[in-house]
Formats: sequence, C-alpha cells, structure tokens
Amino acid sequence: MTRVGVARVLAAVVLLIGPVLFGSAAHAQPAADAPSQPSSVVLGSTALGIDREVFLGPNASQRIALPVPGGLVPSRLRGTITAPLNISGGYLEVDDADGKLLGTVDVPPAGVAQAATPFDVDIAGARVRSSSVDLSVTLRAVDGQYPGGFNGQYCGPLQQLTLTNLEAVFTGEEPPVTTIAGFFPPVLERVTIYAPDDADTAEQQAVLLLVSTLARLYIPQPLSVTVVNQPRGVSPPPAPQLARAVVVERGGTSGLSVENSGGRNAYLKVSGDGDELSTQVSLLVDELQSLVQVPTARVDQAVAEDPPGGDTWTFEQLNISGKTEVLRAGNLRMSVGRSALGNGRVDAVQVHLLADYTPVPDDDSAAVVIRAGDGSVVHRALLDTSGRLDAQFELAGKAIGQFVDLDIAITYTPDQPCGPLIAPITFQTDPRSTLTVERGGPPLGGFGAMPSEFAPSFMVAFDGTSPDQLVYAARVVAAVASLTSTQLTPKVVDVKTAADGNSGALIIAKSSALLQTSLHPPISGDGAEVDIDDLPTEVRASIADGLGSIQAFADRPRDRTVVLVTTTGDWSLVNPLFGYIDGLDGKWSALFGDVLAAGRAGDPTNLSIFAERAGSDDAPEQPRSEAGPVSGKVIGIGVAVAVVAAAGVAIMWSSRRSKRNLPAGPD
Repeated sequence: MTRVGVARVLAAVVLLIGPVLFGSAAHAQPAADAPSQPSSVVLGSTALGIDREVFLGPNASQRIALPVPGGLVPSRLRGTITAPLNISGGYLEVDDADGKLLGTVDVPPAGVAQAATPFDVDIAGARVRSSSVDLSVTLRAVDGQYPGGFNGQYCGPLQQLTLTNLEAVFTGEEPPVTTIAGFFPPVLERVTIYAPDDADTAEQQAVLLLVSTLARLYIPQPLSVTVVNQPRGVSPPPAPQLARAVVVERGGTSGLSVENSGGRNAYLKVSGDGDELSTQVSLLVDELQSLVQVPTARVDQAVAEDPPGGDTWTFEQLNISGKTEVLRAGNLRMSVGRSALGNGRVDAVQVHLLADYTPVPDDDSAAVVIRAGDGSVVHRALLDTSGRLDAQFELAGKAIGQFVDLDIAITYTPDQPCGPLIAPITFQTDPRSTLTVERGGPPLGGFGAMPSEFAPSFMVAFDGTSPDQLVYAARVVAAVASLTSTQLTPKVVDVKTAADGNSGALIIAKSSALLQTSLHPPISGDGAEVDIDDLPTEVRASIADGLGSIQAFADRPRDRTVVLVTTTGDWSLVNPLFGYIDGLDGKWSALFGDVLAAGRAGDPTNLSIFAERAGSDDAPEQPRSEAGPVSGKVIGIGVAVAVVAAAGVAIMWSSRRSKRNLPAGPD
C-alpha cells in the first residue's frame, strides 16, 4: 500500500484513556457455549488483492503474499492447475518465506485427458509477519524433460503451467475491536458509513473524505465502501465478519472513538462541529491510525502538505522496477498512475530509461523494443557487449492514458547449439531512470478522465432533490478513488459554485436544475423532454418517465472535467447504473465513452457522445465495420438512437438547428 500524506497532523493526538479500558477482562473471555471447532473464512484472489493467475516455468519460483485478516490464521491454499504446456511431469513445491516446505502437489504430464487439476495445500505452518504470510511456489519438472525425451530447461518449446482460482482458507475468529489502531484490519470486505438524514455540508464532506481515503488505503483489495442514511443519534446495527460500521455526526467532543469497545456491535464514531469533522478523518488520510492503540483520540489541527516539487521523478520514487531473464523472448511491463505524477495536467512525458543487462557477445544477437500503452513503438535498440541501455523517448497523446505504461520486449538468440551450458541473459531497469512531465494540455473527457482530473481535489455539489444524493456521490467517489494511490480530497459546495468553478466537479442534481447553469453536458432535459447535444443538429426526444444518467465530460471553457449524476425524471432511474458499474470487471475503469444511461426499463447503456466528435482530443479510436468508416453525423444520430433504445419507449424525433451555432429564425 503506497503511503500518501495529504494532511499532516501538527498538534499532538490527544489520547483519552482510563484504567477501565484495560482492566475489564469480560470482553476477552469466550462465551461458555463457544463452538469447539474454529470457524473458517474463505477468501479468493480478488478479495485478497493478489494476482488472479500465477505463471510458472521449470525450477522458477513465484511469490504469493497473502494478507491475513486480524485474529485469523492462514490454514490452506487452494486453486487450480491448468493443463501443463510441454511438461512431462513433476510437482509443485510450496514453501514459506523461511524456506520451510509446506507441501507438494503432483503435476500431471502434458496431454493427459484432465484439463485442470485442483490442489489444496496445508499452509498452517507458515509464519505470519506484519499481518501477511509470504509463500513461494516452485514448479519442479521431472529431470527438466520435454515430451520426446529432450533435456534442458531453456531449450525447445516453452514449458509453462498456470495456477488459477487461487483462494486461501483462514481459521479463527476476529478479535473484538477495542482500539482505533485495530478498527481497520489488513483485510476488510465492507465498510458502511452512516450519515444523518439531514447531513449538513461539513458532515457530507467528512463522509466523502472518509470514503475516498478508505478506498485508497485498501488498494488492491476491492473494499466496498457504502453510505447509509439514518436518523441522528441512532446506533448502527452490528457489522458482520470482515466488515466495519462508522458513524459521522456533528456535535459532542470532537474526535474519533470506538463505541461499544470490545463488543460485537462496536463502531467508530467521528464527531465534532464544522471542519473539525474532516480534521479527525485526517488521521486516516495520513495513515497514522496504527499509532492510536487506544479507543479514543482527537486531532486538534491538520494542514495540507505541500506536494513534492518539480516535474522529474525517478523510477525509485515512483516504485517502478523490472527484472527478467531472457532466452529467445521475454517481456517486462511497468506502469505508474497518471495521478501519481504530481499536481497538474500531464501533456507529455519524457522518459530516460536506464537498464543493465548481461553483456551480449558479438556472435550472439539481442534486441529490445519498447512500446507505449497504446501499442506504438517508442524505442528500439540492439543489445551489445556494453551491458548498458541508455534510451530517451517521449510519450504523448494517446500513448498516455490513466496509466503511463511501458512494455519492454527483449529477444536473445545465442550463437551456439542448445546444451547444458546455455543460459539466459538478465535485463534489469535502473532505479535512477526518470520520467519528466510536461504540464498542460486540454481537459480530458469521458469516464477515462478519472482519476487524474479529480487529483488532488475536486468539488462536490447536491441540489437536494433526493435524500440519497450523498449515497450516489459516495459510490462515484469510492469507484474513482480505488483507481489511484493518490489521495483525492472532495470539497462540498453549492451547485452554482461547482458549475462556475475551475476545478474538477462531481454534481448530483436534477437535469432541470442544471439547465439554469452554463454547463453543457452530453445529455440534458426536463421530464420527458431529453436533449442529446453536440451533434451537427441537436436531437430532442420525448421519453416517457425520463432518463437517468452518469456523464463525464470535458468542460473546456473552465479547463476542467465534470461528472454528473442526474435524471430528467425520478431519482430511482439512476439506481441500475451503479449496479451496472459494480458488475463490470474493472468497474469504473471498464466504462467507455462519456455517458451511462437508463430509462424506465432499467437497462443501462454505455455510449459516447462528445467523445465521437471529429478531432476531439479525448476521442477514442473509431470502430470500423466491413463497410468502412462512418461519418460523424451518422455516428451522432446512431448514439441518440442508442439512448432511446435504452429507455425502451417509442420515440417521435424532431430535429432543430443547433441553438449554439445558428441564430433563431422561423421554421
């Protein structure tokens, strides 16, 4: 987990502690009717935040780091061995970080009828360090033989098998929560934040800051962070295993406190007045909660930390590294989030890549080809006897997405027959390599503009037409914040301020309210009247019961990006949209274009409107059919028809001249 400090606690954290907190032993005693057998929890690779697939070659090891839930003990590692590729037989060896053998699994030879083999290894003997257990999985191929009897680890066809469907079994019970330090354990599935039905601006801002912070802290685990409205002064229901409840409410002594400490109904309460609420959350923003090993604390003052200066970053600063061994062909893939490259929009990146490799004799041949994230080749070179790569190249335009990606392909062909003395070369990047950012460029449009266009801070506004607007905002903030290790800080303002501002904005409002602003979203309207704009001729449709939508577009006059959650009808129309996002593999990052819309039928449709504009900086590559490219006008009207199809109603179309481009006149 990358530590990113946005707030620095200036005053001492006031710790309020009494002897009763440590003198009471009742909470530590198991119930008289406690089960004799420990309960178990099974967590898959997604819940644990580990790779879904592990690739293994002969005598090659892969590290698997399993985070361990608080109070639980790892007992078993399970998964599936896919059909081996060019392996006559062998076994998997599972060791812990100390080299202790935990278990072995026989690997069937390639070509057997069984396509996949499940495995189940006892890992109870592995040592847990810092709430994690490190495992090493090694493929031991029988004598290194290939089918046909040919020996040699590196010669002949590729030998490989893949482990999938990984899951870990943990036994035991979560200990009672007694301190702030233990409230958010290393593994968590769900956090529910309870806010008052009539939450004021300060409460809303503290809730959203907490949502953003928790979503970031648990990357790469897919923590579900949701907001629930409830009456003031009401305690939340007990949270189930691997879940937590938090109440944010003004009043009382400002601070953080574990209420019902030691009980199954324990929850964290954030209290205070005005900005004091967000000040308390800064303890989590700055990742200092592990120091607060008592149930109550107060942060007196927090000040935003200045971002690191300069526009040049070393690979070491960005935690970028890569190393591989190559015989014939190999790859290194490295990336860094765009929002991690400091404050300010990124227009281009100058890369100075340094790498060391095994010197290549003159009679051998080796080469490196470097591609950007869009697949374009940005550098190529032959590898020689120097053993040093010093390459400089630029990434710009579509070569930069929300991640700055480098795909390094290396080939090595030795000038000697394959035999026992042949060996691969090693290629390793130098941590002194640098990325130099060129600032500027237009605002990004579409869902792909997130999270960088909301970094480091953004505005949030509500028009107050639905009691669930804070819930909707929290779902967007959680989805976007989970994409970056950079802290995103929301600031709650009114709709007019958000509409007229110059920083990124998330606005939750009725479409009719947005008509009173100068914003120009892809879809607007009021009631059954829906306008789909920015086409050669503006299209208006009459859609019964209206249209709910989530829109992300570039607000170019103000040089920023805006995300809207809006409806031309009832607010229930937007509910299917969030369910649709949650069901995507990749969630927010799997969306394309700039509009997600649904009508009365509740069938979400993801499409592009502004992003289809010819010459747009944020336009994706146009899809092509066998009939060839389609004109911009036909694409635009096709998009409008798609929106109507999503609404599932009969439409009567009328087109009128664009009010933005043509003067008013008689029909």
